[in-house]
Amino acid sequence: MFDEKVSIFQSFQADPKSIPLAQWLKVCKEGSRYAKQVEQYRSTGRDDLKKSLPLITVGAICEGGRKLENVTTRTGWISLDVDGKDNPHIKDAKALRDEIAKIVYVAFSALSTGGKGVWALVKVKHPERQAEHFEQLIKDFASRGIILDSSKGKNPNDARFYSYDPGAIVKDSFKIYDRLPIDNKCSPFISHSKVNVNTPDGTLNYGKKALEDEISILSNAPEGDRNNQLFKSAAALGSLVAGGVLEEHTVKDLLFDAARSTGLKESEINKTLTSGFNTGLQSPRTPEPNGHNRSMVSPSPKDDKRSTAKYESRNPAPHGYNPFTGEIFDERGYPEDWDEIDTDLEVLMQRDPIVNDIVEIFGAELESQIQLN
Repeated sequence: MFDEKVSIFQSFQADPKSIPLAQWLKVCKEGSRYAKQVEQYRSTGRDDLKKSLPLITVGAICEGGRKLENVTTRTGWISLDVDGKDNPHIKDAKALRDEIAKIVYVAFSALSTGGKGVWALVKVKHPERQAEHFEQLIKDFASRGIILDSSKGKNPNDARFYSYDPGAIVKDSFKIYDRLPIDNKCSPFISHSKVNVNTPDGTLNYGKKALEDEISILSNAPEGDRNNQLFKSAAALGSLVAGGVLEEHTVKDLLFDAARSTGLKESEINKTLTSGFNTGLQSPRTPEPNGHNRSMVSPSPKDDKRSTAKYESRNPAPHGYNPFTGEIFDERGYPEDWDEIDTDLEVLMQRDPIVNDIVEIFGAELESQIQLN
């Protein structure tokens, strides 16, 4: 995919020429006659040294100039800038370069021309919707504690100067970025007329906030807890679908996209997403006219102080629940009294349907091997 043609400009005033993107990335990593000029700029900060470097528009092929009207072909590539001044908490640009390269959507990561920041390449699914993809990229990177330069990346004709970095990372594989802002996808909200509440605007805001929060939590779930978080988020949003606040199809799409961005396998996502939604659909949830949540989840005692989640005042089971027993989960994902859980398999199967599924899948011959300590 790096063989795709892009436009290069020898200077601000020069006419564009087309070169393979791979050629540009090669000289950025291996060096060119401009490498010493980049190093000199980094040590002196002289603006004239930077402005005399060649430029490239990774997002477009241009003819006759570098303005938007000169764009003849959109490539779908976006160049992201992470400036040191916007991220004062980041002290080591090389470490940041390597960390950004770990993101599944990033295809290339290198030091910026000044050497104090990083630039990276992402390929988007819909080149004609680059501005929307970029809007979501800003949010996704911010959720990782990284602030993107919002002035570069929105338009296909945005140009960047040549930068030399022998430690640049060119990835053999990466994912096409298909995420769009929630409001710009097909609407996940159903008609207000279907929601039996006196404050439809409050219902819309409540559903939107819950959806955005769950997507954010899932997108940033730590490794080892991502599948578990997918189940929790699917169950939480599934209850809003059952309550008539959100549309199932689009919400599932958004959860699937977020889960895939974390690195979960599609087969794993589909199974957990279905399981979580089926759990949530059994307990419809809508906001009350006063803005609080009405839930069919078996309520926990009013004086239960174990939960401190952000939906505490609206959701009696912010960490999940067992729909078969009504037990409320704590922040660890299971009831507090399970710390002294019975290891008898029949009891476990009655209490937790997941154990029952394990037995059905792997057979009764494994019953003696299932122990919980």
